[in-house]
Amino acid sequence: MAKVQGEGDYESARRYNARTSRFVKKAGAKATQRATGGVDQAALRKAKSKAKAGGQDARDAAILTRLEKKRAKRGRSRAH
Repeated sequence: MAKVQGEGDYESARRYNARTSRFVKKAGAKATQRATGGVDQAALRKAKSKAKAGGQDARDAAILTRLEKKRAKRGRSRAH
């Protein structure tokens, strides 16, 4: 039996594949669905709760523009 093949060995690969296969069978369709691209609803809800609404970006841009103008105005008055 060849022990070392690259960074691992054949026996370790067989054990890993067998354990992974048993895990997937035991977990059932739910694990298979997620592994093949199903959406985790809890993660999706969390991401949506942290996402900005469309109006927030425009509001933030306006606030930053006003602050930059104030800062520039203060900088000019101090330089003179």
